[in-house]
Amino acid sequence: MGRGFIPSEYQELAEKYKPLLVLYPEIQDGQERKDHYHPIGERPGKRPLDQDYHPRDIRLVLDRVWLRELKGIAPREEVLKVMSENSVDYIDLIDLGGPKDVDKFWREYAGVRDKDNNPDYRRKVYARVARGDNWFKDYISIQYWMAYFFDDWANVHEMDWEMVAVILKKTDAIEQPAACIYNAHVGSFRKPWKDVDKVDDAENRSPVGLHPVAYIANGSHAAYFSEYPPHFNVTEPYLKGALKTVLRAANVAMEFWDYVPRFDEGVRYFPEVEVIPEPGERDAATGERRWSGKWRWLNFKGNWGSPVELSFREKIIAGIPLVGRLARFFSKPLREAGPKGPNTRGLCWEEPLLWADLHCFKAEDTSPWLHKQG
Repeated sequence: MGRGFIPSEYQELAEKYKPLLVLYPEIQDGQERKDHYHPIGERPGKRPLDQDYHPRDIRLVLDRVWLRELKGIAPREEVLKVMSENSVDYIDLIDLGGPKDVDKFWREYAGVRDKDNNPDYRRKVYARVARGDNWFKDYISIQYWMAYFFDDWANVHEMDWEMVAVILKKTDAIEQPAACIYNAHVGSFRKPWKDVDKVDDAENRSPVGLHPVAYIANGSHAAYFSEYPPHFNVTEPYLKGALKTVLRAANVAMEFWDYVPRFDEGVRYFPEVEVIPEPGERDAATGERRWSGKWRWLNFKGNWGSPVELSFREKIIAGIPLVGRLARFFSKPLREAGPKGPNTRGLCWEEPLLWADLHCFKAEDTSPWLHKQG
């Protein structure tokens, strides 16, 4: 993958094509949280959360990391040092032991006052711009990574990394948008640029607009291309044969509903864009190139959130083959470890254009396609 980092040029490109995010209103102080899941067999109606987390500057997360060695919330500089050195396998947020008390995260986020006027905490996306080579020498990938404080859905976990990408094709030194890729749960979905909902700089819908519209699901922060019905099941389209039958019979799939805001009803934002620089000098021991300064969090290879600490009873159940897995799947909400960071995503990060070509879903065609265009 060609690099050739030119800060001013890449910042201009990332600003030019940044997505318009359509979200549910942000958590406000005093707003109580409601459970995201529904009783087994009950078809959901109104979305369970009235408000949600928005993507913010990563410093909002870094300032709330609990380090076990210090037995409390650590200074940002100490957190960056620990993460850069990978001296821990995961970081804890706010407290120890995973997302045991989801309301604590809600209250913590609500307690951060005046976030939009705080230069450390504004709504932000982190853009990674990469030029292609070989088959993809005429293409540019712009990945917009979004850092959410908490995932509050049928599954819950500390922190959340999501991504929207724009693929450009260069012809005679002029770039033209070719496609978009949106992350949604366990999949990444691509669409030709002509079929993507777009807006101009004034947020007016326009087929010639340069900003793709990303509809962000309530709680899960999955990004979608369209305004879907008020609620829809995100699992059944991807279940196969017997598994679909079993889950339908058990009403398990009923738990996994997404709620996506409509364009005219949601809160719309152009987030700030900050381009991720290429790493600097190579580490003498590992040979890996490393980030320095405020970007040291990108050196971290662990989980952005602690694994779930089970109770004694849960540990006994978890130790029983199959039963443990089923018990965990049926728990409400499903508690999980925090995700790994963007730069640990393998091909998605290292070769984003090859990854877009081979590993993103498209309903009509999942075969390689990008390098065959035009």
